[in-house]
Amino acid sequence: MTQSDVAKPFGGVSGSGLLPWLVAAARLPFRHEAQAFAQRRAIEAHPLWSSPSDNGGLPVLLVGGMGSSPALMAPMQGLFERLGCRVAVAPVRFGIGCGEETARSVEDALRDLVETAAAPAVVIAHSRGGQFARAVAVRRPELVRGLVTLGSPLTRMLAVHPLLLAHVTVLGAAGAAGVPGLLRPGCRWGTCCARLRADLTGPFPATVPFLSVYSRTDRIVDWHSSCDPAARHHEVVTSHGGLIWDPASLTVIAEELAALAVPSAAGARSAPRHRPLAA
Repeated sequence: MTQSDVAKPFGGVSGSGLLPWLVAAARLPFRHEAQAFAQRRAIEAHPLWSSPSDNGGLPVLLVGGMGSSPALMAPMQGLFERLGCRVAVAPVRFGIGCGEETARSVEDALRDLVETAAAPAVVIAHSRGGQFARAVAVRRPELVRGLVTLGSPLTRMLAVHPLLLAHVTVLGAAGAAGVPGLLRPGCRWGTCCARLRADLTGPFPATVPFLSVYSRTDRIVDWHSSCDPAARHHEVVTSHGGLIWDPASLTVIAEELAALAVPSAAGARSAPRHRPLAA
C-alpha cells in the first residue's frame, strides 16, 4: 500500500500522516450504508418501474464489487429486465479473490452473453467490479457497447475507507497463507495482477462510451478515485451501496441504456451528455 492510498481521507479532510487517517477511520460507514437497504423498495414506486421503456433486448452485464452476490444485484437486474434489457450477472465470487482471475471470469461471462445475444453488451459495474470491468473493456472493446461504473476506485486501487482497507489486509494475509479463493498481497504489488493494474491506468478505447457515476457522500470509496480521465462523470447524492438501487443513480443509468440501445451504428456509440465534474 502506498501513502497515496490512505493520504486522502473522505469528507473533505486533506493532508497526510496518521491524524487524517484516524479521522477517516472514525467516520464509520456502516450506519450510513445500512440506510441504502431501505431504498431497495423505493425504486418500485418510481416511474422507471411503473412506466418502463423498452430497450429492445439490449444485453447488459452486471458486475458486483467486494461483498457482492447475485442476490445483492437482483433489484438492479429486475429493473433493467423491466426496461427491456437482457441481463446477466458476472460471477465475481463476492469480489474478494485475485483481481486478475476475477477479471478473466468477467470477460468469460461477457463473451458468453455477447455470443448468446449476438450483439455487444453494456457493462454496469459497482465498486471493485468497476476495476474488473474497465480492464475487460480495454482488452475486448469489440464486446462492449458501453461501460458504466458506480462508485469504483479507478485511479487508485485502494482508495477505500480505512476500515475496509484493514479488512482487505486481513483477506490478503489469509490468501498469502494459502486460503483458496482470496486475494493476495501480490495482487497489489506482484506479477499476478500486473496486467490488471496496467489496464486500469492505461489508455481506454475511444470506441466505448464510458460513464462513471459517483457520490461525494460515499463513505466507502473516495469519490475522487472514481473520476477516471477517460470517462464522463456524473454526480449523484447517495451512499456507496445506494449507487446500485437509489432512483437517482438508476435514472442516470437508464438514460445511458436508452442512448446505447439506439439501433443505428452511430447511435449505438452515442451517449447523453452528463454534468461535468465539479471542482
